[in-house]
Parts: sequence; C-alpha cells; structure tokens
Amino acid sequence: MSHKKSSIIIVAIGLALISLVLIAPLPKASAPGGEEIVLDWRGRASLFVLGFAALLWATEAFPVAFTGLVAVALLPVLGAMQWDQAVRAGLTSDVIPFLVGVMITSEAIASSGLADRMSRAIAARVGNHPKATVFILLITGAALSMCIGNLSAAAVIIPLGSALLEANRAPKGRSNLGKAVMIACAWGPLIGAVATPAGSTSNVLAMGFLSELAGVNISFVQWMAVALPAALAMIVPAWAILVALFPPEPDALGARMAGESIEASPGVTRDEWAVVAGIAVMWGVWLGAGSLERATGMRVSPSLGAVLGALVTLSLRSGGMNWADVESSLSMGTIITVASGLSLGSAIHGSTAGKWLASILFSPIIGMPLFPRALLLAVSICLLKTMFSSNTATAAILMPVLISLVAGQPDQDSIAVWRLVAPAAMATSLSTILATSSPTSLLAYRAGYFTTADMARAGLLFLVPASVSLAAACVLLIR
Repeated sequence: MSHKKSSIIIVAIGLALISLVLIAPLPKASAPGGEEIVLDWRGRASLFVLGFAALLWATEAFPVAFTGLVAVALLPVLGAMQWDQAVRAGLTSDVIPFLVGVMITSEAIASSGLADRMSRAIAARVGNHPKATVFILLITGAALSMCIGNLSAAAVIIPLGSALLEANRAPKGRSNLGKAVMIACAWGPLIGAVATPAGSTSNVLAMGFLSELAGVNISFVQWMAVALPAALAMIVPAWAILVALFPPEPDALGARMAGESIEASPGVTRDEWAVVAGIAVMWGVWLGAGSLERATGMRVSPSLGAVLGALVTLSLRSGGMNWADVESSLSMGTIITVASGLSLGSAIHGSTAGKWLASILFSPIIGMPLFPRALLLAVSICLLKTMFSSNTATAAILMPVLISLVAGQPDQDSIAVWRLVAPAAMATSLSTILATSSPTSLLAYRAGYFTTADMARAGLLFLVPASVSLAAACVLLIR
C-alpha cells in the first residue's frame, strides 16, 4: 500500500473517531475551584478542530502549513470562532515579526560565508580526540542554536559532522563514532533551542500565548535566566550518554579532517561584518530591554530586536539590498503554521474546551509539590512531542490547554503561571527521542549514520537528566 493511500485511510478512520467529540457524551471535568466544566458547542467544535489538526500533523498526511490553514478555516465553519477573530489572533501577535527578523538573519549567516568560516574554524580544532569531538559538536550546535535557531544551527553543524566522518571513512550504520557524532549534531541545536526565545519557534509561540491568554509578559532575559542554566546543565549528560552508548573506535579519527587541509580563510568580508553588526544590535536590544523600557517608558518586545538586527544586516551588505533575496529567506510555511497555531490556541482557550481538556490531561499534576509537578510536566511534554514532527504544532496544541488550567484563577499570579508553564514550554523544543519528531533531527538522520532505534535508545536515557534540569531550573530560578 502506498504512503498516500495509507495516510488517507488513517485520516479517514481518525476523522470518524474525532467526529464523536461533536455528538458523543464526554467525561465530566472539574475546574481547580471544584466547579463543573460543561462543554458547549463552541468547546466541542474547538476540540474537533484541535483533534483533526493534531491527527494531520502527527501523520504528516499533508504539509504542516496546509494543515494549519485547514484548521483555521474550520473554526468559523463549525462555529468555534468568528473568522475575523481567528485572523486577528493569528496575524496580530508579536510572534510574526520576531520570526521574520530571525529568518532574515539566519539566511544572511549562511549566504555571507560566515557559517562556512565558523565550520572551518571548528573543523581545524577538533584534533584526533573522538570523545572531545562529540563534546565540541554538541556545545557548538547548542551555542549556534541559541543565536540563530535550531534548524539554522543544524544546517551549519551537520555538514561539519558529515565532513569529519567522510574524511575518516566511517561506515554508515556501523560506526559508533558516526552514531555519536551525528546524534550530537542533532542534539546540540535542540538543547540550545531551549536556552533562548530565538532558539525555537515554539518558545516564541509559548511566550505569545502567555501574553495573549494569561496577560503574563515574559522578556527575552527572563526566559534566558531560567532556560540557559537548564540547557547548559544538559550538555555534559548528553555527551556522557552518547560516548557511553556509542563508544567511538580508538582509531576513528586517524585521518586528517577535510577542513584541516583547506588553506587559511581570507579576511572577514563586509557581508560577514554586516551579519555580526546585525546580531550585535539584535542581542543588544534583547539583553538591554529592561533599560530601554525604563528610558522610553514603552515595552520593548523581543520582535523589535529581531527586526532591528535584520535591518542593520540588510543595510550594511556590500551588494546593497535585494528584496528578492529577502523574500527567499522568509519561510511562508513557517509563518502560516505559527499564525494558524495562534488562532487555534486562541479558540481553545476562549471556549470551554481549554479548561475541560486541561482538567482531563493535567489536573492530577497541578496539586503536586513544585519539583515533582515540573518534572512530570517536562517528561509528559517530551513524550507527547514524539507524536508530532513540529515543535510549533506541539506548542500550539498543548500550551493554550495548560494555560487554561490556571489563567484567571484568583490564587495564580504571573509568577505562579510562569512557573507552571515554563517546564512544559521549554520541553517542546527537546525532540531528542524520535528522529522524525523534528526537522533538525531528521536532517541528521538522513545522513545515514544512525537508525531511529539508536536515537530512541539514547533519547530515552537523556529524558531523565533533561527533565530534571528543566524542573530544577524552573523551581529554583523563577521568583
């Protein structure tokens, strides 16, 4: 049976089952205060659209962005949300300009030659130490991801890992060095994605939901204050698991790396300096947002830094500004997916579906002490993440549901809401178990050096230290 036919069958069966949400009796649920939550038609319709979108995203029966458009169109058709409200919820969020700025900068890093220069510099320094090489690739991928996003970081680090393995004739599927190196090339960017809002679209989406649905504004620095220590704490356990599970062959790096034989790179070009200047402005605004707000009396959102940084990069390039190049750097699929996710999340939160689903899924966890609660939330999100091939889709489905459980409760101030949502929001980036649950992992998997079982074994082991790191950071650092 072809993939297309099997997808159609799966979708048809799933659609039939999900349709029961509209007509079948559903379990009763209670809010934290004890009042019963009754699903009205809007709530049932919102649940139907959520379930249908989740099914299509999980099975990849259609492109992710197409599924997002289908979900948004179904909201007014089924009476879950007015069309103009759905459009406003998706397109007026601060998330969209943030993504535009980061995507322009990411493309400029590659096209300017800066990414290639960084790759060569790393390649020339790894030496003949297999375990150290795995560590360097992990930490470099994480550092890049913090600045330019996990997928862009993977686009830099994975070719470097492949070049290393090819130069040393590591056999695909059999070399332990190949497995450790290429999984590290996926894990590094994914771990780094946790650390900053720029690391993953799902981070920005979670921040957008917190602002729109709960009135909780989390700044770039506030996110980093919690997530950066958590991400750094994951690096050594990740490295230890990879080199223990796949001990590199003693002579694995006997050959010289391809990058070492390349002549010294020429001086830094104007285009590369333009990117450096743009990134400096971007991070300057992000890190100095508090001072800027006090000086101007206006809120400085992360998207302002992203757009200003992109404008500086474009303005300083040697060839002038070619708008066609700018348009080619913008992924409309990503923008559509994020916008549709915001609309869907708003529909869920604005109806009875949000509180009902949150009560069913998470209410047993809410009453736990802080650390066990944060730990279970991180673990459950990491496991639920294996159902989806998009961090954005995961955040769009789960964040509004979780926020609905506590937003508006009299005993839940902004700190309490942030402390609850933070471990789940940050865990949406950790697609470290299944190679198919993230484009970043999939890029590394396609190189052919490890199997899905290899990554699953390592990922399940890594789930423990990763979840503990997130839980500890959220409990200790959110005040």
